[in-house]
Amino acid sequence: MLSGCYSFDEVWKTDKPINKRKLSSLQLGDVVVTEKNWKNPMSWFGHSAIVINKDRVGEYPRPFAGYYEIKTNLWLKDKENDFTVMRYKKFDNQFKSQFIKNLNKSKFQNYCFSEKETPSSFYCSKHIWYLYWRTAKDLGYELDIDLTDDYFVTPYDLMNSKYFYKIEL
Repeated sequence: MLSGCYSFDEVWKTDKPINKRKLSSLQLGDVVVTEKNWKNPMSWFGHSAIVINKDRVGEYPRPFAGYYEIKTNLWLKDKENDFTVMRYKKFDNQFKSQFIKNLNKSKFQNYCFSEKETPSSFYCSKHIWYLYWRTAKDLGYELDIDLTDDYFVTPYDLMNSKYFYKIEL
């Protein structure tokens, strides 16, 4: 669990201010990972959200808050350069169709740190892991985007997964 406490992965860090990034190039299923925030214990492992469309992200932000959707530019405005966007290498139309169904089924659950395969509760990175895992399973193949395959999946596990590539905005 503490493997997520290392400093931000410099390989993924970018230096473009948010106002110079092309947020319009975001696509459904893109994963946004933010830098760790040592002032907020809930962000010691970073934070992640899933792109719903080019204008919105969905997330499980904190306990007792549940699922939340917000405009991407508002969500990122305080994050300056401290975020990375990744895209699943095999996100085709078939995957997209099933992904949308699973996204709609997984909204509005409780926020809780629980086993990854449990669909009744989520935290930020588990929600994303579950969407990809469940979608692949529904399409008949195995997919585990968790880098470490531990009980918990952290945003940095997702960011360093071999199944994603970095999107330059």
